[in-house]
Amino acid sequence: MDTRFTHLVGCRLPFQLAVLGGVGTTELAAAVSAEGGLGMVPYGVEPPPTALGPSGIEFFEGAIDASLVEAGHSGGALVSWQVGSVDEGRAAEAAGCDLVVAQGIEAGGHVRGNVPLDELLPAMLAAVGVPVVAAGGIGTANRVDALIAAGADAVRVGTRFLACPECNTHPAYIEALLAANGADTVLTDDFDDDGHWPATVRVLSDSRTQASRAGNRSTMPPTRDAGDPLSMACYAGTSVGDLTRVQPATEVIRDLAAHL
Repeated sequence: MDTRFTHLVGCRLPFQLAVLGGVGTTELAAAVSAEGGLGMVPYGVEPPPTALGPSGIEFFEGAIDASLVEAGHSGGALVSWQVGSVDEGRAAEAAGCDLVVAQGIEAGGHVRGNVPLDELLPAMLAAVGVPVVAAGGIGTANRVDALIAAGADAVRVGTRFLACPECNTHPAYIEALLAANGADTVLTDDFDDDGHWPATVRVLSDSRTQASRAGNRSTMPPTRDAGDPLSMACYAGTSVGDLTRVQPATEVIRDLAAHL
């Protein structure tokens, strides 16, 4: 499927893998890319960018900074910023970003904005001229189809990939995800690395409760070798109810792209 996003980054399908910091792997990113989407992997830099591809950088925290965009462009990279409001989208475009990720409040993990994606997306499309990637609460082919029909140049998906064998997710975390639905998630400021990284996140409600009892405020999600995994930040978007079984990443992409 051809969109401004696929032309810009060289993908066959308008899909972007969310970073899934802590549990995301290069194996997962490679599998998504091999199936025609855009794999993402994290880097330890502040603000934390992730790879859009061999020549791309995306920023998803911190104030929008034109000097960072310029630095990325100077190295020949495409530059994107994940935003949660129209004002941030305009600022990202003005700073020189090649595309923006419009993140709705439904997203799992670190949540940038405070409005639903269906409200944010049309406003963002009207406000900026660069390609717009829709993110937050996307877990079915019907939802993907609706967002592309609404004008999104691509979709960004995270939660559906958490149970993939290629992902470094603790089995107990996977079991909790498979048993949950959107109502079992909550936005919280509790996971802030003891004040070092204050940000609102969406996690499974039970993990917030158990983490509070354990005094754990770390942003790290439970990897396969984690101890007491359900007292850690079990990130999940409102699409978690669409995660019903363990599947390889290639099957997840095929499910999501079924109507394209």
